[in-house]
Amino acid sequence: MKSVSERADVASTAIIHDGVVIEDGVVIHDYVVVYPGTIIRKNVEVYDHCTIGKLPTSPGSTARVYSGKYETTEIGESCIICPGAVIYTGSIIGHHTLLGDNCSVRESCSIGNNCIISRLVTINYETSIGNYTKIMDNTHITGNAIVGNHVFISVLVSTTNDNSMGRSENAVDNLKGPIIEDYVTIGAGANILPMVRVGYNSIVGAGALVTKDVPEGKVVMGIPARIVRDV
Repeated sequence: MKSVSERADVASTAIIHDGVVIEDGVVIHDYVVVYPGTIIRKNVEVYDHCTIGKLPTSPGSTARVYSGKYETTEIGESCIICPGAVIYTGSIIGHHTLLGDNCSVRESCSIGNNCIISRLVTINYETSIGNYTKIMDNTHITGNAIVGNHVFISVLVSTTNDNSMGRSENAVDNLKGPIIEDYVTIGAGANILPMVRVGYNSIVGAGALVTKDVPEGKVVMGIPARIVRDV
């Protein structure tokens, strides 16, 4: 069974599966698909052609094995989900967060309160993002990454989690993205390599290639990134 509040406005073209909870004040626009296990909290607006609670699938070519089961997917109060966004099963979105046009949040992610995940951002599996964080257009946050609170990540930033670049059969068990601590700023086009820790209140310059840990409160720039001064 599904539970849709009488005070919600759901378009006739939307597909709402069984096992979905939609609370008061929710607005769901045309051609949205909401899968089982999804909870959409009060005053959320979901725009056209979004998909929420999707199962990951594979033709057998991926190293990761999927359970095939729907987990709890939750959209917090007063969020805005812009057209074409896809949120996979098991992901939790906090309150007052905006997900931009055509962004993708893979399975088992968490995104905090008051965040902006901008247009065409991709967030891979089992990644955690804190509160008040902004991630700008066309940025990729890799799987098994941690992004803290009050972080700003500019456009076209790339993060990775596989130092073997797919050449190791055992890599799937050792995939770890970077840890980006609170109050970090990352400039446009930077590249953050696997398992790097970007320290509290540090700044990564535009186009930098970060191959090793960045100490707290430092500014790094260049290829490879080097410390140039204090913040």
